[in-house]
Amino acid sequence: MDSLELPKRIFTLGEEPFPIKSITYHTDDSKLFSAVRDALHDDEYEELKESRLGVFLKFKEMDFGLASRLVHYMLCFQLNIKKKYELWSLVGADPVRFSLIEFEQLTGLNYEYIEHLKNPRCEFTNEMASFWEWIGVSVDARPSSKQIIRALKRCQEWSRDDRMHLGYLDIFSGFIEGRKYSSATRASLARLVMDLERFENYPWGRVAFKVLMDSLRAKDFTKSYTIDGFIQVLQVWIYHALPELGANYGNPLPNRPSPPLLAFKGGKGRKCFKDAISRQTRVINYAEKNIKEMFPKWDNDRENVYAENIIQVMFNAPPNWKWTMNCWEDEGIYLWTNPKTHVVYVKEESSVKSLVVREKNIERPSKRARIEAPAEPRSEDIPDARSGAIPDARSEDSIPVSGVDKAYIKKSFKDLTDVMRDEFGTCLKEMKLLGNRMDVVEKKLRITRKESSSDDLQQTTSSLPKRRLEHGDEEPSSSKALSVEAKEKEVKEGKEKELKEKELKEKASMGLEKALAKAKEVKANEAKANEAKANEAKSKEAKAKEAKAKEAKTKEKEAKEKKAKEKEAKLAAEAWLRETKLEEEAKAKEAADKAKESDESAEASVVLMDKDEDTVSDVKMQEARRLARKDSALAAIRGRSERDRKLAPSQQSDLP
Repeated sequence: MDSLELPKRIFTLGEEPFPIKSITYHTDDSKLFSAVRDALHDDEYEELKESRLGVFLKFKEMDFGLASRLVHYMLCFQLNIKKKYELWSLVGADPVRFSLIEFEQLTGLNYEYIEHLKNPRCEFTNEMASFWEWIGVSVDARPSSKQIIRALKRCQEWSRDDRMHLGYLDIFSGFIEGRKYSSATRASLARLVMDLERFENYPWGRVAFKVLMDSLRAKDFTKSYTIDGFIQVLQVWIYHALPELGANYGNPLPNRPSPPLLAFKGGKGRKCFKDAISRQTRVINYAEKNIKEMFPKWDNDRENVYAENIIQVMFNAPPNWKWTMNCWEDEGIYLWTNPKTHVVYVKEESSVKSLVVREKNIERPSKRARIEAPAEPRSEDIPDARSGAIPDARSEDSIPVSGVDKAYIKKSFKDLTDVMRDEFGTCLKEMKLLGNRMDVVEKKLRITRKESSSDDLQQTTSSLPKRRLEHGDEEPSSSKALSVEAKEKEVKEGKEKELKEKELKEKASMGLEKALAKAKEVKANEAKANEAKANEAKSKEAKAKEAKAKEAKTKEKEAKEKKAKEKEAKLAAEAWLRETKLEEEAKAKEAADKAKESDESAEASVVLMDKDEDTVSDVKMQEARRLARKDSALAAIRGRSERDRKLAPSQQSDLP
C-alpha cells in the first residue's frame, strides 16, 4: 500500500463546488417517445420493446426521476484519473469506479470491442436512399430528433420494416446519442438501421458509454453545464454502489427487476445529498471480474498507473482490510472559490488594513436580502485595535481580492504568458515556413528581387533647413529654377520607378498565371491518364470475367454431354441384362419341358431328333457366350465407377 502511488482529488475535501443550476440533458424527450408509441402498431412496439435495445423503452415507461444534485456531487468527488473511459469517485474513504464494465452490468447492453466503432462500413443501396428521402433528409446528411419525429407522424402507410427502422432510429437518437433536439446524429451509425439484425447486435453499450464519457470529460463542474448521452445511468450507478442510499432515496421496485437499470424509479428534489453520500458505510467499489478483465480495451485510451494501483491494492489487500482517510490527500488539484463569500476591507486609525470575511449561507437568499446589501460593516465584525486583538498575520499573496487570492492570480497570468509564448513560437515557425515556400515559388517562376543599394537609402535632398523669407522679400530666380528642376527630376524618377514596379508585377502575375495554367494542364493530363488506366483495367477485368464465364459454360456443356453418354450406356447395359435374364428363364423352361418329355418317352428305343432344335452342346455354347457378354458388361460398369471416383464431384454423373 505504501509503495503504490494513489491519485489526488479533483477538488479539495470539503470545498467541492455546489450546483449552480440543475444539470441539463436531452435523454428524457417525451415528444420523441410518444411519437414512436403512436406511430408503431402494438405488435411492432412490443417487438421493439423485447429487442436488445428495448431496455431504453422500458426505462422510459418507468418515468424515472433524475436527481441532478446527487449526480453533481458524485462527479465532484472524483479522483484525478487521466483515463478517458473510466471514472473514480471517493465516498468517504472508499473509491468507487464507473467504467464500461459497470455500464454493461447496469444496462445489459452489448459492449464487445470492434474496430472502427465510430465509422462502421455500411453498403449504400437504393433502399437506403429512398428511406432517407422519405424521412426528409439527403443521403449525405444526418437525421435529427426533430426530423425523426416528423417522419413518425406520417409513417402510418409505410411498410412494417420502414416503421421498425424509424423505431430503432428513435432509440438511437433519443437515448444512445442523447444530443440536443435539433442536433444531427452521426450518419455512419444511423445508416446501420437498414440492416435490422446488424443494428440490433451492434455494440451499442460501448457507443452509449463513450458518448457519455466524452461529454463528462469536457465539462467544468464549477459552472452550469449540459451532459450529452444517457446520464440517468449515473444515478442508477450511485444507487447500486451505495445500497443504503439507494434504498432510502432511489425508490427501489419490488422483486428487483433485471437489468439493475430497471430496479429504481429515482426521485427529484433538493435534498442534502452531499452529507448523505459522506455518511455511507456500505460501498460496492466495482463490478467484480478477473484481474485480466478489469480493464476493457479502448482505441487511443490514455494509460494511467493511478487507476491500476487502486485495483492492485484492493486485489492484493489482506482480509478485513479497509480504506482510511489517511490513504488520500485532502488537497485537490483545482482551486474553487465560493462566489458567495463576501470580503470587506476596514480601515483603522492605526493605518492597518484588517480583513473581514463573511460567508453567506449557501442556501438561496431572499429577494429583499439580495437587493438591500449592507452599506457598512457591523461593529462586531470590525476588530478593535484598543482591545489588544491582533489580526491574523497573512502574507501578501494570501490576501484575497474579490474572493480570489493573489497567488491564484499570479499563477493564472503565468499560465497565460506561457500559452502566449508557445503560440508566438508557432506563429514564427509558420512565417518561416511561408517564407521558404515563397522562395521556392519565386525560383520556379524565375523572379529575382531587386536589392536596394546604399545610394537608394541615402537622402537625396539637402538636410539643411530652408531660410524663412520675411514679408516683402523675394527668393532669387536662380534658386527658384533649381528647385523647379529638382522637383521635375524627382517626379520623373518616381514615375519611372512606378512604371518599373508595374512591369515587374505584371511579369510576376503573368508568370504565376502561366505556372497555374501549366499545373492545371498537368493535373488534367494526370487525371486523363488515370482514367485511361482505370478504363483499361476495367476492360481487362471484363474480358477476364467473360473468358472465365465462357470456360465455365464449356465445362458445363462437356460435363452434361458426358453425363448423357454415361446415362445412355448405363440404360443400354440394363436393357441387355434384362434381355439376357429373360432368355435364360425361357431356356430353363424349355429344358424343364424337354426333361419331362424324355421321362415320358423313356420306354421308346428309338430317339427321333429334330434338326431345328438345339442340342445339348449348342445350349452349352450359347450359355458360354451369354456369360462372356455378361462379364464384359460388368467390367465396363466397374471401370466407369472407378473413373467416377477419380473425377471431381461436379463432373460425376447423378446415375447410380
